[in-house]
Amino acid sequence: MEENFDALDVIARTRGKVDMDSTPTGDFLFVLWGAVTAFFYLLEFILWQAFGAEWCLWLWIGIPVVGIPVMSILIRKDRERAHMRTRRSKLVLDYWIFAACAIGLGGFFFGIMGIYAIAENPMICLLVGIGAFITGEETRFRPMIVGGLAGTVLGIASFALQGDIWVYQTLCIVAVAIVALIIPGLLYQRALRNGV
Repeated sequence: MEENFDALDVIARTRGKVDMDSTPTGDFLFVLWGAVTAFFYLLEFILWQAFGAEWCLWLWIGIPVVGIPVMSILIRKDRERAHMRTRRSKLVLDYWIFAACAIGLGGFFFGIMGIYAIAENPMICLLVGIGAFITGEETRFRPMIVGGLAGTVLGIASFALQGDIWVYQTLCIVAVAIVALIIPGLLYQRALRNGV
């Protein structure tokens, strides 16, 4: 009878270890969205310089078209939804959902209003920078806090790029994607793997 309890104990401990090992982290999300954002805005900048055609300005639509399906596949593997359990974690997730909606709606709204060149790109930089900062504060991960602050500063600075040089705002978005999403995301992945 005692052997049965030992076997059950081993099974329970093994099951608990498997559950712990498979705890979702979502550590890939920053790198994923940073890479997709940087790619499409860099492509937009290059094609705008080459052709100067208005269709180049709509390449940002590729970000959700590519990012959402890839994220959905990865989330299924990582079970990210189960990870968002605390109120503060949910607030961070809600901020990113808000930022994504604001960026998407802002692109259409500012385009219709004719002020896309003035407001949309700096708003993207600011929302991403602030989001990275908030996430860094929530996770207490200093590189993400610093990256978020740097992204916010770049967002504010990008307002100065107006007139004939407004298209360089897209390079600010690329820079924000790198400093606020990709680099902190990669460092965060390494920290999680090292058990920090």
